[in-house]
Order: sequence, then C-alpha cells, then structure tokens
Amino acid sequence: MRKFLSVLITIIGTATIANAQNVITGEVAPDLKVKQWLMDLQPEEADYTCIVFYHSESPQCRRWLARVKNLAQSAETKMNVIILTKEKYSDAGVTLTEHLGANTCVAFDDEGRSFRNYGVKFIPFCVICNKQRIALWCGHAGGLTQQTIDKITNIKTNKK
Repeated sequence: MRKFLSVLITIIGTATIANAQNVITGEVAPDLKVKQWLMDLQPEEADYTCIVFYHSESPQCRRWLARVKNLAQSAETKMNVIILTKEKYSDAGVTLTEHLGANTCVAFDDEGRSFRNYGVKFIPFCVICNKQRIALWCGHAGGLTQQTIDKITNIKTNKK
C-alpha cells in the first residue's frame, strides 16, 4: 500500500510540475507586465535576458539568486537579469536594492499579471530569452548551470 501511494504521489507531482509554466522554449515568451522598476532603473538592451520570478522572503529565492546573477555575468555576451516580484515596492524595495547592478534590475509585477502570463507555480523560476523574446531556457533557478549558459549564448539567434 505504501509503495502504491508513493508511486501515485510521484506521478501526480511529476504531472503537476511538467505543466507548471506557460513558457515553451523556441516560442515567443509572454509580455512582462511591470508596474514599476526599482529606482526607475530599467535594463539596457542586451543579447539575452534572464527573468527571475522572485520573492524576497523565500530562502530558496535568496539562495539561488546570487548564483543566477554570477552565471549571467559570466556569459560571453551581455545578459541582463530582471528580478520580478509580486511584492509591493513599499514592502520589498529596500531589501531588493542590494541586488541592483550593471546588468541587474528589479521589476514589480502589475498585480501579478506577469506571474499569471507565465503561469508561474513555483519560485525561483527563470526564463532566458533572446532579443526577440524567444524563450531559450526555462526552469527552476537551481537547474541553471554554466554549461547551460554557454550553450544558450552560442545559439544563433538570427531567426526571423
């Protein structure tokens, strides 16, 4: 009986995780609905953008954000990091200021619309897009590796 329950839980969990997000690699990613940028700092144009769906009180988000930022900075080409949160500016603005950097900006979601557009069910969830907003990778921030970044930045993005 225990074995049956554990198999059932695994199947249900896997099916839920597999359909957790509305992002399909190789297709145009949904629009970001940003209510406000922290300190009005918006990302400059870059070859790639890594969107990190984030909450400042989540230990998992804090744990993986530093790694994601380091990986983005190590990319052979310019990669922005947009930290996107559903928190209010007044509640999380001060805490998130420490994450601002040359290629890192913080965006406040417009009433959760971006989270809904992307179908985000867990955090920290990341999506890497090219200039044309084609999703090249998505998943849990813990699954992002240097090898993945290197592979992404070597992909030809001249599709029209």
